[in-house]
Amino acid sequence: MENKKQSADAALLQEIYKNVKMGTDSVMTILGKAEDRSLLENLSADLDTYEGYAKRAREKLAEMSIVPKEVSTIQKLPAEMGITMSTLTDRSNSKIAELMIEGAVMGVTEFKDLIRNADDAGASLENIRLAGDVLAFHEEMINKMRRYL
Repeated sequence: MENKKQSADAALLQEIYKNVKMGTDSVMTILGKAEDRSLLENLSADLDTYEGYAKRAREKLAEMSIVPKEVSTIQKLPAEMGITMSTLTDRSNSKIAELMIEGAVMGVTEFKDLIRNADDAGASLENIRLAGDVLAFHEEMINKMRRYL
């Protein structure tokens, strides 16, 4: 039973790590497009939050003697290209907010499924709570970015 629980926890933490690292990369790409001071401050705060979640997931994996799988360049490329293409002609606050909201909506959907599957698989409540914190962060991000639309 313990092996199954550890496996469920490891899978959950790997997915959390991968998701927040993708979020970090996306925000870093978008930061290079934004010009508005208020928006830049919000994006920087979001970047810090993503990095904090990545650190927590990485530390929890290290406690299990697991090295987190990094997101490959091939996995990152579509998001980076999408952001670049979307902001080629429109770098307005509303366009940047729209991109952030789209990413956060995908995160909400992914984390709802992730939490449900992790709970069914027997992952620990502590790790499910971490996933819930990331889900809440994505929901909060959507609400923060709406003011720029």
